[in-house]
Amino acid sequence: MIVALHGFTGGGGDFAPLAEALPEHRWLTPDLPGHAPDWLAAGAPSDDCSLDAGIRFLDAIIPEKSAVPQILLGYSLGGRLALRYALARPGRVQALVLIGTSAGIADAHERASRRNEDELLAQKIASQGVMAFLADWQKLPLISTQAKLPMEWQIAMRQRREQLRTAGLAASLRQFGQGAVEPVWKRLQELRLPVLLCVGAEDEKYTALAKQMQAQITGAELLIIPHAGHMAHLENRDTFTAGLRSFLKAKQLA
Repeated sequence: MIVALHGFTGGGGDFAPLAEALPEHRWLTPDLPGHAPDWLAAGAPSDDCSLDAGIRFLDAIIPEKSAVPQILLGYSLGGRLALRYALARPGRVQALVLIGTSAGIADAHERASRRNEDELLAQKIASQGVMAFLADWQKLPLISTQAKLPMEWQIAMRQRREQLRTAGLAASLRQFGQGAVEPVWKRLQELRLPVLLCVGAEDEKYTALAKQMQAQITGAELLIIPHAGHMAHLENRDTFTAGLRSFLKAKQLA
């Protein structure tokens, strides 16, 4: 089973094109804490976006023992959580796939600066609302490459994003943004499972970070996806799914 964790402002439904392309696997694609359209609905995650809450959330949906391999896939924010879960729960998952993911901001001053930037974004969400924030968010260079996605995918993603709530997004930034979490660079060597690091060739920042992570994770493989930016798994779905299928087959997880 592939447990797929979405990025900031995303939702579990964002992975539908991947599930369609890899039907041989069962997909579990939850909405993460802070990203539930209705956090009061039965089974919905709360707005507690702390690392401890995220780990508890995954504990509830990933079986401690399973005859079926549990493959944990995370994109961006979801990758941040997936990486830390694999470190916190060794043996719970059998493979880790990280897309556009960093092990954290190592420099304390840079981390504090990013925390302040995220606080300003959280305040902007609270004062201007989700729609105004999303309009600006989509213009960021890191995000704007999503414009190359098929229009039907873009429409579906936009409809999901429009249901997000100010409180949830603000909590996600404040509690689990890049500046809010401790880096785990020094712990990467603890990983003892197959790891696939995926980045878009046009995402220079995260390509460099992925190469640094690969050098510190024993046996980690790196998949650089051409004609793709930060959301590489969807911007070039065919290349990504072929690479993921090959990786899982080689690790006897297909």
